[in-house]
Amino acid sequence: MIGRKQELQILNNICEENKSQLVVVHGRRRIGKTYLIDYMFQQYRKDCLFFKFTGSEDQDSAIQRDYFIEAIYRWFREEPTTTITKWHQAFMFLRRVIDKEIVKRQQQSKIILFIDEVAWIDRHNKSGFLSAFGHFYNDYIEQNDNLIVILCSSNASWIKNKILKDTSGPLYHRVDKEIALKPFDLKETKEYLIHEKRFDIDNKSVVDIYMVLGGVAKYLSYLDSKFSITENINNLFFNLNSPLYDEYDAIFKSLFYDKASAHKQIINLLSSKQSGYTMLELTEHIDNYKINAIRDQVEELIDTGFIKPVNRFNYKSKDTRFIIIDSFSLFHNKWIKPLSKNDIASMVDYFHTKSNSHDYIIWQGFAFETVCIANIHLYLKERGLSAALKSVGYWNYKPSGEDTDNKGAQIDILVEYTNHTYDIIECKYYNDEFTIDKSYAINLLNKKEMFIKYGIINKKYDLKMVMLTTYGTKVNQYYNQVNIAFNVMLDDLV
Repeated sequence: MIGRKQELQILNNICEENKSQLVVVHGRRRIGKTYLIDYMFQQYRKDCLFFKFTGSEDQDSAIQRDYFIEAIYRWFREEPTTTITKWHQAFMFLRRVIDKEIVKRQQQSKIILFIDEVAWIDRHNKSGFLSAFGHFYNDYIEQNDNLIVILCSSNASWIKNKILKDTSGPLYHRVDKEIALKPFDLKETKEYLIHEKRFDIDNKSVVDIYMVLGGVAKYLSYLDSKFSITENINNLFFNLNSPLYDEYDAIFKSLFYDKASAHKQIINLLSSKQSGYTMLELTEHIDNYKINAIRDQVEELIDTGFIKPVNRFNYKSKDTRFIIIDSFSLFHNKWIKPLSKNDIASMVDYFHTKSNSHDYIIWQGFAFETVCIANIHLYLKERGLSAALKSVGYWNYKPSGEDTDNKGAQIDILVEYTNHTYDIIECKYYNDEFTIDKSYAINLLNKKEMFIKYGIINKKYDLKMVMLTTYGTKVNQYYNQVNIAFNVMLDDLV
């Protein structure tokens, strides 16, 4: 398995502990949650007795219960002797089946009950699924030291609101482990592409793919090493029958149901501005929703891994900006959304032409910064300062009306460490070694000067200017003039 070592270790440790446990696993759609659990208990820990049930999207409660009973039969070959019309009856039946199975198999190792896509089963608890499950867990699971329940969902907000933070719910303070599964980082994506998909590509090509698909395992699995990167992307998106043509809408519908259009409206807006928007700016641009609704939608987009809050250095939360962190959404909104179905239907090799355009090259510069923020842990590891990290944010200065000679400054990635150390990171995505010219040097020197003058309140600082580029930055008179402290390239990260 590529990556997931920490998650596998957590699950393995749970199997070794002499107590029952409730585990929640969440992560965005297609990230590999189900694959992780299946691998763990159907390949790695085969000694465990494994039961799996998956909720179904857009099915009513009666059908969900029928599927649940069918899953019990499929795993244990047991059928109920009476009609089951309520969830509490379904869990009573499951309890009897497990007890019988333990006796029959003389089961000594752990029994795993895996309920996948739990949010789909009874989203608003109208049919009493959570109440019935809560009673089942508290009355049965907790009383046995060899039972483990794993609840899994693509909707992290549902997990948080219905289980982790619902103080009146039956499962409040019952969760023993929370596993938030994230997309592959650049290193893991490279490993997957080379070892699983058999690509022979350099690190820039890995980033070219990551800008489009992110580190989403399912999307990466569609790639075919027989084709070039541009051919792959063209095949995945720019055809009405392409596997990812409708994926964007499907993601939001499966996560947010009837509120999907509101969430997409926020993503659409954030896609238009590289530096993102504050909450106040979002409310100013979105007219048809109240501020509390927008706050809730932003929180849900953060929980589900689409956007990320980036704090302004030394400023209050009202200056926090929200940026897209999901490469797939960023790509869709720029290159897929503007096209009609008629456009898509008439296209031939569209992306090959588009990928060589000036517009796409400019967009890649924007997307590269998003990739860098999403993989900032790789940069920190390269710097050797992960343990000293205090914050990753942004900083800007806008001159007042009296300061007419000053043009201000914008720092998109500012890393703060302990001992008053700061990195100003400049991201540049080029096909060759990047060269600092006179005008860019003036811009960088201005950033340093403004940050020292207006950003650092206590005037204690050890400031480093860092170039993070594709193939490195050429050392010339302007490089030395700016005093570049670190010249980091993709090879250092990937």
